[in-house]
Formats: sequence, C-alpha cells, structure tokens
Amino acid sequence: MTRALPPAIKPRTLRRAHDGYGYVTTDDRYTVTPVYAPTLQRGSASRPTDWIVKDRTGVQEPCSYGLLSRVREFLCAPGGKVPWLVCDMDEGVMRVEPSMRAAVAWAASLACAPVRERRSSSGGDVYDYVFGHPGEDGNTCVFIMRADAAHRHGFDPVQQPQYPFPDAPDERVRRPDETDEDWFR
Repeated sequence: MTRALPPAIKPRTLRRAHDGYGYVTTDDRYTVTPVYAPTLQRGSASRPTDWIVKDRTGVQEPCSYGLLSRVREFLCAPGGKVPWLVCDMDEGVMRVEPSMRAAVAWAASLACAPVRERRSSSGGDVYDYVFGHPGEDGNTCVFIMRADAAHRHGFDPVQQPQYPFPDAPDERVRRPDETDEDWFR
C-alpha cells in the first residue's frame, strides 16, 4: 500500500503591479485587478468590491474573489512563505523545503558530502551547489531556488518531488510519468 503524497505547493505570493494598480503573483502567472462597484451617488466605491484574477497562461478562465485575502488563500503560499526547491537538471524537482537552509541541509544529506562550491545567478533567485569531499572526483550538483523563480529556470515548481515526505526525507517515490528505465537509473 502506498502512502498519500503531500498536497502540491503554492509557489507564489502577491506583489504590487508595476503600474500601481492591482497585483501580480511573483511567478508572473496571475494578475489580480480590483473592481470598484458604482454607488447610488453615481460614483464608485472607495474600496474594491471584487478582485478579478486572470491567468496569464490562459489555462484557467478569469474568476472573481470578494476579498484579497481569499486570493492569497487559494493562490499563494500559506503565510506568504514561498518554499524552496532542490532541483536536478535531469531529475527535475527532487525536494521541497520550507527554507533555503533546510534545502541545503537535505541536499548535503543526499550527497553524503559537504558543500564544495556555491554560485548564485545574476538575479540571486537560484543557487548552484556542488557537494563533495576534497580530493575526490565524485560530486553532486543541484540547484536550490525559491519555488516562485523555478519557472524562469526551466523547472515546474508543482512537479511531484522525488522525495516528497517531510517525515521520511530519504524515501524516494515514483512519479506517474516515470518509466522503469527512469526509476532504476
């Protein structure tokens, strides 16, 4: 019997739009625009009465929320704390952790080696880590990044992680789209 997987993460928070009108999610997927209802005095309400959420990818139809807090609840990371991902160029998302420090610690335990090298991208939203022992040729290389920056680097932040269980960090699970060749690599 297989265990139930943890729910998929919400890899985004809201930030003000560049034009100052409304919000955009940090992964640039959604725009959130306020709607002001007319009043009986032929003006507009002073506060938004609704928030229209549009999916920039076109996958979902635009929808309306009465409160901005509902938008955050349904689309954004709980408490505004975007999780960190440990990603491999070939394997994709390997692990989801609540902080960068936890992601580095997990990657070091997977590699069974200390950090040898760390580089950051020009935007500072993805880090390239090399784990290995001095004088040895075998290294483990991973990318550690905030989940809301993953799409800019070619990773799907909601992909099922290979090591998904918080209580069993070394338990690897098979993804639905993996073949036997992928699994036994």
